[in-house]
Amino acid sequence: MKKNSLIISTAIISTLFASCVKLNRAPVDDYAPEAYFVSEQAALQNLASAYQYAKMSGFFEDGDGIYMDDISDNAYCPFTNQLPSYIALGTATPAKISGAAYVDLYRTYFDYKGIRNDNFFLENVDLVKTMDKDKATGMKAEARFLRAFDYTRKLMCFGGVPLVTKVLDYGEENSIPRSSEDDIAKFILSELDTVSQILPVTRSGDEYGRVTKGAALALKARLELFRGDFANAEKDSKAIMDLNLYGLADNYEGLFWEENQGKVARDKEVILEVTYQQPKWGSWIDGLYTVAEGGWNSVNPTQSLVDAYETKNGKAITADPTYNADKPYENRDPRFNASIIYPGLTWNGRIFNSLQPVGPDEYYNSSKGNRSRTGYCLRKYCAPLDHLPVGDPTLAQNLNFIVFRYAEILLIYAESLIEQGKDLGLAAGAINQVRARVNMPAVTEVDQAGLRKRLRNERRVELAFEGLRWYDMKRWKIGGQVMNGPVYGVRPGTVDMTTGVVTWSSPNHITVGAERVFNENRDYYFPIPQEDIDADPALQGHQNPNW
Repeated sequence: MKKNSLIISTAIISTLFASCVKLNRAPVDDYAPEAYFVSEQAALQNLASAYQYAKMSGFFEDGDGIYMDDISDNAYCPFTNQLPSYIALGTATPAKISGAAYVDLYRTYFDYKGIRNDNFFLENVDLVKTMDKDKATGMKAEARFLRAFDYTRKLMCFGGVPLVTKVLDYGEENSIPRSSEDDIAKFILSELDTVSQILPVTRSGDEYGRVTKGAALALKARLELFRGDFANAEKDSKAIMDLNLYGLADNYEGLFWEENQGKVARDKEVILEVTYQQPKWGSWIDGLYTVAEGGWNSVNPTQSLVDAYETKNGKAITADPTYNADKPYENRDPRFNASIIYPGLTWNGRIFNSLQPVGPDEYYNSSKGNRSRTGYCLRKYCAPLDHLPVGDPTLAQNLNFIVFRYAEILLIYAESLIEQGKDLGLAAGAINQVRARVNMPAVTEVDQAGLRKRLRNERRVELAFEGLRWYDMKRWKIGGQVMNGPVYGVRPGTVDMTTGVVTWSSPNHITVGAERVFNENRDYYFPIPQEDIDADPALQGHQNPNW
């Protein structure tokens, strides 16, 4: 299956955005829309730039969604020059982000270049008089989806933001106030209602990777769940299920490996993914790999997440008498082994040892900057080297990033029913479909509180490192509970480098870095970057509370 038909035209992008600044302002030079919309191919190139600037990916500097887990209880950011470190420690400020060299979530998600590109496309695509009108309408629906996606993320992170639906004339950007969170949500949902009736149900061949009806419904359901509109989240997630197009991939770990892309056994779960095709536009995943593979270990799984994976008996480790604390990695939910590298694991032909300064020195207490501070490393997305088509993880890859997949839809459907207190059997059934894929026992709770607890843990382990945990913490209002205090990692010990057997020297887990601080009166919203407030008088005096 050919991927990524919308290869980005870097010449067009660099020219078009050379003069773009805050809040969607039009270029101040003499470039005219007629220069960019001269043919259907030119329109496609402009649409391609809209896809790129939407930054739907989770990879490094291309959306950074995976790194959102670093500001949750799932993971720890080991680098003090990355904004997630400031956020988790409670030391970020609207102005301090100027010192965040990488993974600048505030600037990335508040930026309006993507919105401007969408509006520019919508206002000018009809200049291509030779293009079929239905095709133009479909392309407009894609741009409207991308704009809705961008505003959804802004709403989830910042609350109310300036609502800009046209290309602004010079100077107009200084007079656009924040719209309310409710008004932004109404706009997004209305747009998605409309485009879901226009977008095609499927894409194939050269069009694979472009948005569909299912993607529009998935974004709508995700936002409705976030907003607590459970009735509509139920309706839209069920509408996706009723399309009868999607299913669960046969192999959970293989879902995130490049070598399986284009195979029905994997792709049937994918509703939308950002597609890559190096060398023109490759995905960079070296930030996720271990030291031995030349990686940066930018996402360190926490002990809290490790403990969230049930035993293979379907019980929490605290509730299963068969769980052995001295053999903590045995007999666990298969998603644990598919997601996390742990001491004693045979990985890429070696025994992984983060407990001692041996081999490639992945010791958690080493002076090496790229080691994992928690002693755990990321396995999700990180195919073993003999399954990595490019071979070297430090080079650009063709690994796609999944934006929406069917397992999330099943869990949205289940949670929507649980929170409405209705059809709890159907809710359990949806959860159990997700669990059955990895041969985990069915949940048997029949009450709302019990199912809610199981659902929340199921989301955590199934969707770990997919950039959704912080949003779940926010809507469940558990940030103060799970984000204040020390971060824990492995227990000290030794690893037999022949057998992989771990011998622990202490019952206590290591603590990692400074204690985290989460202010519940502040930290459920990102601050608007100070430079944006300084540049826009209409934003001054309208920072998020307590920032």
